[in-house]
Amino acid sequence: QLSVYFFSQQQLTQTMPYSTGMFSFFDDLPVLLYGVGCGGCLAVHNSVIAADNQAAFGLPGDMITEKCEFAGCAANDGAICLNAAIYNCFEPVYCLWRKQVREKTGVDGSLPGDIVATCCCSYAAVMQDARELKSKGLAYGDMK
Repeated sequence: QLSVYFFSQQQLTQTMPYSTGMFSFFDDLPVLLYGVGCGGCLAVHNSVIAADNQAAFGLPGDMITEKCEFAGCAANDGAICLNAAIYNCFEPVYCLWRKQVREKTGVDGSLPGDIVATCCCSYAAVMQDARELKSKGLAYGDMK
């Protein structure tokens, strides 16, 4: 059974714990398959969604997209390319992106906790963030 949840702005600004545990891999099979198949791609998608389809650190992702419009690039493709380059060069950057996900979804936590989670169990943390974004209806709605 597919459940859809709608959250008011007030509910999203209140902090609460994650809706799933860090190791609750089998709570969402599509996210598990995406995370195991290409955890780095899932991390990049989480970061772009958390930043409202913008590239990390205010980088101009739209400049890349403008050059590739003829090929059918979507508006956030430039942000995905830039974040992928950043992530491939410096994977611990996901600590900062996890903080953005927490802020966007209203999840309680701290930067030191994000550092421990991403350094010790990187892909588990990435999949937990994806499940959280999906549970709030912010992303991955078409993953069945």
